[in-house]
Amino acid sequence: MKRLIRGLALLLAVCLGAGLCPAMAEGETPAYTDVAVLSTTDMHGKCWETNVLTGGAEKHNMLRVSTAVKEIRATFGEENVLLIDNGDLYQGTQVSEYQLLQRHMGLSEDPLVMALCLKEMRYTASVLGNHEFNYPWEVMSETYRWLEENGVPVLAANVCHDGSEAGTEAGQQAFTPYIIRTVTVNGHEHIIGILGLENCDITRWDLPYNYPGLQFVHPGNDGFSMAEEAKRFLPEMREAGCEFIIVSYHGGLGNAESRLVFGGNSESQAMRLVAETADIDLLINGHDHSDGYSGQLFANAEGREIPMVNGGGQELTRTVFRFTENENGALEWELLESANLDPAQYDVDAELEEKVRPYADMAERYVEQPVGIAGGEWDGSRDYHTRQTDSMDLVAKVCIDMTTLRIAEMADEYGADAVMAEAGTDHLDTDMSITTVTVSGNYVVEAGPVSMKDIYKLYRYANSILVIPMTGAQIRAVMEENASGRLAARVHGGTAFAYAKGDTNTHLIFGGLNFSYDLARPDGEKVVIEGFANGRPFEDDRVYLAAVNNYILGNARCGLRSFSAEDAIWAQMEGDGEIVQGLIAEYLTRQGTVTPADFGWHWGITYSGDTEDVQLPEGTEAGANMVLIPADGQQVIIYHEAEQLAMTGEPANGGLDAVRWEAAGEVLAGPMPEGAVVFTVHVDENYVFRFSDPEGRWLVTTPSGNSLTLEKEPADEKLACWHLEPGYGGWYIVNEGARYSQALELYSGRFTTYGLSPSGLYTFNFYEPAEAGQ
Repeated sequence: MKRLIRGLALLLAVCLGAGLCPAMAEGETPAYTDVAVLSTTDMHGKCWETNVLTGGAEKHNMLRVSTAVKEIRATFGEENVLLIDNGDLYQGTQVSEYQLLQRHMGLSEDPLVMALCLKEMRYTASVLGNHEFNYPWEVMSETYRWLEENGVPVLAANVCHDGSEAGTEAGQQAFTPYIIRTVTVNGHEHIIGILGLENCDITRWDLPYNYPGLQFVHPGNDGFSMAEEAKRFLPEMREAGCEFIIVSYHGGLGNAESRLVFGGNSESQAMRLVAETADIDLLINGHDHSDGYSGQLFANAEGREIPMVNGGGQELTRTVFRFTENENGALEWELLESANLDPAQYDVDAELEEKVRPYADMAERYVEQPVGIAGGEWDGSRDYHTRQTDSMDLVAKVCIDMTTLRIAEMADEYGADAVMAEAGTDHLDTDMSITTVTVSGNYVVEAGPVSMKDIYKLYRYANSILVIPMTGAQIRAVMEENASGRLAARVHGGTAFAYAKGDTNTHLIFGGLNFSYDLARPDGEKVVIEGFANGRPFEDDRVYLAAVNNYILGNARCGLRSFSAEDAIWAQMEGDGEIVQGLIAEYLTRQGTVTPADFGWHWGITYSGDTEDVQLPEGTEAGANMVLIPADGQQVIIYHEAEQLAMTGEPANGGLDAVRWEAAGEVLAGPMPEGAVVFTVHVDENYVFRFSDPEGRWLVTTPSGNSLTLEKEPADEKLACWHLEPGYGGWYIVNEGARYSQALELYSGRFTTYGLSPSGLYTFNFYEPAEAGQ
């Protein structure tokens, strides 16, 4: 698969791809040099042909990327190819993570397998991603040293010391900020610089244990601006002779107009990075797993258009520049091509495969280990955000019981009175758990044997668990924020539907507590608490113990933002190599057989309001009416129920922007808001849908998803085709041509696509404008 940048000189691109550029006469020096800049990003441990958890094929891996790189080097010459990884390299597969765990436990001295891939593939540079800080600093810092010793520089210009560690000063660089490489043009050497930037939001997601003494912007950069971080080094790079500068930034697209707010939009600053600087010539970015804008041009501070690329976690980007010299000998260039290559179209590199095989074999043996039995009847539900489910209850039960056990062990060592005094409690058993949905894909716990494979599907993240004391009032406040910010009710057809909304990564799931959400009640009054499952009454002034995962602790996007690891009376990362999955395995082994009857608490969602007579706001008329199934030729609005947002045609961070339109029952109230798109429906006899806007553009995504655009001539017609799957309170709108069941999703206030996971984020309905209905 190849997507070419607009304005591409097609003939040149074809020649480059086939290695058909005119040969120079013997002894003649060419007047130009074509340089290919290659990048991967968000590979997340994919280095093997098989997903060892599911047994499914995984063809977007480093083994196939390696073959593509070899072919490109053969075409352009090794000296004219730069290969950069843009981060989030190690987390994501057991083939990668199991070896990391072994090193952490002191059971192996072998290099991490993804680092081995970088070395063997001769990467020019490795830029850090946020998931690199999921793991203990000791293991990761050793890996970075190993990479440097083996010829792969590790870049992170914005990561510096805070001065708290011995021998360091505040603002001192913690990593190499940039490297310099040369390219020969017309017989003369010219300098290319590569600057690496890490995401600045690490402190929102990971604990200081994994980044001791580090901070992710330099002192004085209180706005967390990545453009300001780049400006610290770009002039220095120009002074060092860099004539062409590549910036590799592990962050999403974002936008350049809105006010920058840490924890709000600070993790995605690519557009701002280009718009506020003048010295970047190519920007590589990632983090948002979106290739929809890869190859597009964005104006910099001087109005010059800069190419931006993103492999989206699936592809290898190839950007080709033709370098020449002007009459003064200065470097000039022309962008010939920007394409995303699909690794699945290349063969496996057999040599690299054999070097990775021992890691894969070890991981496969590990995940096949039996650990216990799931007995009784399990509900099989995946509605994790809007109803109690057995799968997430198991996670909660493990967190509660195993942390209680660990605290008891700590009390044996230090004395129960001392531990209770530190916690400010009158007890040492954990009362509740607070986590997020941890399940991978469509997995649910089913009755039968449970292996490590099941555990990694149940808990997919590299989290650690901590226990923090919280008053009842604090717990209630966290729950009320979750109720108002992550749940919404919509009444239509005489039924109240509860939808998940907002950031699912910070949608909290509570275990061990008997309670309900009444979504008809005002904000701040939605949570009705009965008491704890352990029999302890719930009182606002009493102190309780809550087991939480590190991702949500201190996270600005949820009610735990004011808590930190310093508040914990027990922290899992202090154990000897202990991981969440290990806690689950130990619990199951101890229990032998686990049934849902063991969990012993209940929660649910209610709606005490009127569901039969839903009135329009006074003084308004119906602007659009719900359509159950859109018909061929019908005009419709695509509407997200939970957030009450209609789709617009305005691009937004790789997707399409949204506009607020209030609903009442099956009606959208008042006149159509400016910008809302009225689509014409095209449906065939197989109920395959296409949607066109008034300009004749089709609603399309890309093969790997994570994007949504309007295009007159889609590269692949199937990417403009959709089918409808019934969901709770609406439809899931699933693309026909994209991989991995890409479905329409509302994410961070924009319409995009992502792998379907049944929840309110993916639930849409169609409304016919009142004028069209007449």
